[in-house]
Amino acid sequence: MGSGTYLQISLPVCPSGTVLNKYLGYPSITIIFATLALACFIFAIIIAFKYNSVAVFHKKIRTQTISNTIWILYYLTLGLRGSANTIRYAMQKDKEEDIERVFFVASLTLNGFTALTLTLALNHQRKYRSSSSQKQPYKESDPLISPDSNQSTRLKSIIKRNFSWSEAAFLFFFICFLTFLYVEIVEENAIFYYILIGFSILQHLPVMALAIMIAFTRNNGEGPTTKSRVFLLLGALFNLCNYLPLFVWSKFLPGGCPLYIFSFVDIVQLSDFASLLFFFLFLRSEYIRNVEECIWTAVSQIQILE
Repeated sequence: MGSGTYLQISLPVCPSGTVLNKYLGYPSITIIFATLALACFIFAIIIAFKYNSVAVFHKKIRTQTISNTIWILYYLTLGLRGSANTIRYAMQKDKEEDIERVFFVASLTLNGFTALTLTLALNHQRKYRSSSSQKQPYKESDPLISPDSNQSTRLKSIIKRNFSWSEAAFLFFFICFLTFLYVEIVEENAIFYYILIGFSILQHLPVMALAIMIAFTRNNGEGPTTKSRVFLLLGALFNLCNYLPLFVWSKFLPGGCPLYIFSFVDIVQLSDFASLLFFFLFLRSEYIRNVEECIWTAVSQIQILE
């Protein structure tokens, strides 16, 4: 299996002539992806332990209004993508080509899955946190999601109640992206290459669309605060760098190391850090805004059961 002529990436080695070059094929981009992966895993842990459930009567519970499980999946996937790229670019050029191909395919696959999880996370926000209670009467009475409940039962319940045509469309775009990715790797065809790029962009377009919908939809004073909306829009703007894979950026951006230690591709990739931070600030702000409602819902349902 070849890596595909059209998918080949040619990055400048930045910096050059340093001690790092003895150990890393592409020092700057390797360090960027390693740091990105570490940051993603740290964010995922923080979200899982601090911003994904609430303790009521010594029992951890979760409702749809504060659930950030999909955000955790997004950060974990992005962290895995960063890890795969770290290993890939750390390897010396023209060595271990078969291993490099494995991480190349893995990173692109994870890139598509990252777009899917981010879209699903924002769609969850739109459905459960950014719509008025009049339009969503189930918001207050939605059954509690207990972190201690059976995982398979909880997953089936979530899918049954929440999977809609929009989620089906997002999944379809992801499957198409993967299909044409693997076809292009095998066939190395210009037509499949441009179709692949098209689906890469198409996968990410709902991210900006959902961010704009959430940020500019007003529901009689309900929904995210102004600060949260700004965080979301900034996160979506900095996420624009992910609309195109790195091998596309490398073809159109000038070569060289304009900042000595960074190439233009490195600079584009650095915007991912800002995106991660603003998305985290957004989901944290939304958790804080909705946690009291979650506690009220939990107490009400417990009183009814008693």
